[in-house]
Amino acid sequence: MALITIASAKGSPGVTTAALALGGLWPRPVIVAECDPAGGDIALRMPAADGQVLDLQTGLLSLVAAGRKSLQPDLVRQHTQTIVGGLEILAGVNLPEQNAALTHQWALFGPLFAEVEDFDVIADLGRIGAMTPQNNLLGSAQAIAMVVDTTPSNVVHLRERLAYIHSHHGGPLGVPVHVLVHASPKRGQAVREIRYALERSENKSAGVHHVAHDERGANVFQGQIKGDPARTPFVRSLVPVAAELAQATQSYFRTSTAAEVRVS
Repeated sequence: MALITIASAKGSPGVTTAALALGGLWPRPVIVAECDPAGGDIALRMPAADGQVLDLQTGLLSLVAAGRKSLQPDLVRQHTQTIVGGLEILAGVNLPEQNAALTHQWALFGPLFAEVEDFDVIADLGRIGAMTPQNNLLGSAQAIAMVVDTTPSNVVHLRERLAYIHSHHGGPLGVPVHVLVHASPKRGQAVREIRYALERSENKSAGVHHVAHDERGANVFQGQIKGDPARTPFVRSLVPVAAELAQATQSYFRTSTAAEVRVS
């Protein structure tokens, strides 16, 4: 099945929020997996489907423990949890120190998630750098999304990461890389300038998308659920992104099962 990775080059401006929103809009069954060794917070910010607190002990670490002899794709769903709205998540480590238990597993996660039966996986990698262990997942991804804001220094870091991604996983036949520019709806010109700059560079992206900075919409995916998220600029701006990424990875999903949009 399809593995879609989402990350940032610096700071991590809303990577987890964007991953959850894309998962909510995804047209096929999907799992959002937290693969940020710095520590995840989905289990802390989002309630379970029944309104209760998510189990902090169930997720990436329990998956690795269960598969210590043989880590197989069919184990993944045994360690997911369902958050409010019906989205399945695989919670990550709670503290950076827990990453020590995953040292020898990062190279396995990409192939593992790409083979989960009947489910796509959107993997939240957090901030990636030259030596971050979650880089291992990039090689198994069918699509990569990089999140950035309009801060010039962050755009420079993005270009450096794009050069790395293209040199290792890109090129004409490589995995498509999409850039999600997190900016106020009124900053369209800044987004266009970033798009133009990337188009002129050697490390061209498959698409540069304007993701609306909108606290009300983003707050939904931080556990502050009020009103209808589908009406917010943040979610509306991600609708075409989810559709484009899902269409680009359709051939990797080998069933006709469809999932309903979970933010409507």
